[in-house]
Amino acid sequence: MTTEEVKVSYTGFEPTSEIRSSLYYIINKLNLKTPSQSIMAATFTLTNGLFEGVIKISSTAENIVVKATDVQLVELSNKLFDKVGEKLEKWRSLRFD
Repeated sequence: MTTEEVKVSYTGFEPTSEIRSSLYYIINKLNLKTPSQSIMAATFTLTNGLFEGVIKISSTAENIVVKATDVQLVELSNKLFDKVGEKLEKWRSLRFD
């Protein structure tokens, strides 16, 4: 994964290096499942103690957008990972059936 393929932004907070590493690990795992030549953008926002995450995956094969909220950033990232995984599995099942 190159920096041109993935963009991550944070609004309302600055994650610790440990949290940042954890998020990049999950994003890297997601990137392995995405269609080839995809571009992924992940945005994490903290507002009034609630984290919101949005992941957008754009490719010529499919465009996917998932959103989730949680009070814990790690739980939020797990929710996003699961949602993207479900959408990618659905896309694959329709594409390769």
